[in-house]
Formats: sequence, structure tokens, C-alpha cells
Amino acid sequence: MLLAPHRPPGMIGTLDRRSALQACGGGLLAALGLRAGRARGAEGPLFVACRADPAGSYFVSGFDGAGGLRFDLPLPDRGHAMAFAPSTPHCVVFARRPGQFAVVLDYAAGVALHRIDAPAGRHFFGHGVFSPDGRYLFTTENDNATGEGRIGIRDAADGYRVLGEFPSHGVGPHELVLLPDGQTLAVANGGILTSPEFGRDKLNLASMAPSLAYLDLAGGRLQDDYQLTPALHQLSIRHLAVLASGAIAIAMQYEGDKQDQVPLVGIHDGGAIRLLEAPAAVQRQMRHYGGSVAVDQAGSLIAVSAPRGNLVTFWDGAAGRYLGATELADGCGVAPTDWPGEFMLTSGTGRLLRITPRDGERQPLAVAALDHPRWDNHLRLQPKHTS
Repeated sequence: MLLAPHRPPGMIGTLDRRSALQACGGGLLAALGLRAGRARGAEGPLFVACRADPAGSYFVSGFDGAGGLRFDLPLPDRGHAMAFAPSTPHCVVFARRPGQFAVVLDYAAGVALHRIDAPAGRHFFGHGVFSPDGRYLFTTENDNATGEGRIGIRDAADGYRVLGEFPSHGVGPHELVLLPDGQTLAVANGGILTSPEFGRDKLNLASMAPSLAYLDLAGGRLQDDYQLTPALHQLSIRHLAVLASGAIAIAMQYEGDKQDQVPLVGIHDGGAIRLLEAPAAVQRQMRHYGGSVAVDQAGSLIAVSAPRGNLVTFWDGAAGRYLGATELADGCGVAPTDWPGEFMLTSGTGRLLRITPRDGERQPLAVAALDHPRWDNHLRLQPKHTS
């Protein structure tokens, strides 16, 4: 059931697109705690990622498949992941965990429209997803008083006003994805308890219980809940991507003994979560940390980054087997391109790389208009069904 509506502090009311663009000359951006950015119109695929510059300021940037800059907007603090609306040129950028803000962009115009602040007693976990019609935004959040995971619900047609929330049915919900049926949310409950009072400290490693929960979009009813074996209770389920078959690709992070060697990639297509094994040397090099996961345009090839190991791995989603890897220093952002079998990769050292894993072709790129961008964890391609 949805909770009684309430408005979080600092929420900005509804703005039509024209008034928002006019306001971006000064007053609105000042209210958002943002500054004006640069926008360049262009056709073709749009990639969006958060970054830092050499001075330590934070931005969200959009660029095309050749590295041409489309927009560059300052953020109040470090960003994490993005969610695209299906019916408007809106993209919501979330603060890194435990974040207190998200920013709504008009990526066609290259301007900030709204700042969303976490309600009192909540913080964001860096991810969100829209309903199929674009009316509602669902966000992973923490109940700071109880440590329980929550899924916040906001009305995108009414200034992203909070409508309510429902349980994530776990602790530390991180990424959530919408399944092809348009009615089911899959939620990665990472199992790690955090609190703004303690920053990014992990407060419950001994008692972690990560899970993959399937929730009814309409009211949050728990449909199914899957956990790993007790021996792997410190293997945090963090990031998700949907295969064409409807199966879920999973990237995980291990919080146990540094000497343990455990799989970091899984697939769920009913029944138990199936863990995928890489060669032992690759498994060691991944250093217990799957940074992000993406599925190619055909919906069958999986990329999982391991930034601590300077590695991006590739997997056959249908066969459930390891295909290979490419070296990329601090490479974490992965996204499909508009070509089947191909990915775009970003790194914290500023590198941008197009790669087709099955034939090993690599094309280094750069967003030349930016000064040594330090790309953050996630990279997103504007879906074809969006405006």
C-alpha cells in the first residue's frame, strides 16, 4: 500500500518546459544549487555519465557515440547513476550513496529542471527507474531509523512530488530494474546497512543477508525473494541488467575475507541464482568487486566491470559462460552502444572505449571538450523508446 502523500523539504513545484528553460538563466539553477552548463544539439545515440574534474568539482555529461560533447552540467556533489524517462527528454541523476539529492535534466536542451531532495529520515542509494508510461519515478532509499530498505514513489507530472513508498523487503536496496512485463520491479537488496550519521561505513557485515526481490509495481507486493547460500551471505547483490529473455544479470561485491575467491557475476532466470565462474586468475584480478553491469543491444551479451582490478569482463548470457576480458585502468562504466554485440566503456582515468568483445575490436575515443574527465561508476545509453 502507498503511504499518505507528503512533500519533502526543498521540493520544487511543477514547471512546464518553456518556463523551466527560461528560469535556467538564473533563479531556478540558483535554487537547485547548480550552475549553467553547456549544451550542443546533435542526432544519434546519447551517453550520459557522472564525472569529476581535476579540481574535484562534479558534473553530469552527455556525449555521442564518437565522443562529441552534447551537454555538461555541474552537480552539487558526486553523482552515481541515471534513469531515463520513457515519454519526455528527462534524465534523473542520483547522488552517490548515501545521497540526499537527485537532479532532473532535460537532456535535449541540456538544462537542469528540478532538484529532488530525499525526505526527512531517508537517503538515496544512487538508482531509480521510471514506470512504463513515465508518470512515476521509483527510487531505492533507506529508512534511517530502522535500517529497512524502501522504494520511494514520485509523480513526475507534478514536480516529482512524493506519493508514498513501499518496502524493498531487504536491507540496502541498490539498483532496481523494470522487467519486460512492465509490471514487476527487480530490486537488488545489497544487504549492507548504512546511515548518513556514519557516512559510507558498512555497519552490519557479520549479519548481511542480501537478496534479489521481485515486487509488484502497482503496490509493492513481494512476488518472490531469492537469497544466496548462507556461506555467501557477504556477497552483496548490487547491480542488475535485464536480458532479452527476461532473465536478470547480476554484478556483486564481496565483503568477506580477502583470501576468499567467490564468483561476482550471476544470472537469475527462475529458481536459485546461478553463479558464473571466471578462470581463477580473472576471478582473483576482479578483487571482490563488480562495479556495474550492462547487456548489449541484442540482449544476450553481458559486460561486468571490475574497476579495482582494472578489468572489464564479458559473458554469454544465454549459455551462462565467461567469454573474456579487457584491461582498462579503473574502468567501471559500461553501457551498450546502438550496435548489437558492442559496448562503450568509461574509466576513472578519463578513458573512453568502444569494444566488440567477440572479435576483440577496440576503438579508443575521448570527449575532447572536457578537461581530463574522471568518469564515475555508471554509464547509460539513452534508450531508443525515449524522446
